[in-house]
Amino acid sequence: MGRFRVRRATLRDLDALILQRHGMWEDMGVRDRVMLDDSDRAYRKWARPEIERGRLIGWIVEAPGRVIAGGGCLWLRPAIPKPGVSKHIEPYLVSMFTEPGFRRKGVASRVISEAMAWCKRNGYSRMLLHASEKGRRLYLRSGFSRTWEMRLKLGNTRRAGGG
Repeated sequence: MGRFRVRRATLRDLDALILQRHGMWEDMGVRDRVMLDDSDRAYRKWARPEIERGRLIGWIVEAPGRVIAGGGCLWLRPAIPKPGVSKHIEPYLVSMFTEPGFRRKGVASRVISEAMAWCKRNGYSRMLLHASEKGRRLYLRSGFSRTWEMRLKLGNTRRAGGG
């Protein structure tokens, strides 16, 4: 793990963050090129102002030679007030991706550690994520616990708000 360098992403890294998110969706089985391209455009439009406002915090993991090995983001999403949560923001880990040649070498663990440390330093009592089937063991090893979430698809996923 020592050979990797983790750094905060900036707006200059937006293309890399989009490619990582694209790779994440492909790893989860999304193969429709039109849908992926639409998602990339929508993510770019959404992510730019979120990064500028400090509500999307990204980390890039670099291997020697400044080769991007992977990364991920923490989205500070609005939260409904609830017992035990002191802030009305929930840090939500998103867009986790490791390039295939760097998998099982601690890249994703480094991003998770950075995100957890950031949350603790900034007074957040918990961090959430939606784990893909492939990532569940990593998150459990990192201290996450499984919770229940249910979903109902209401129609055409190509329309706004569908996904």
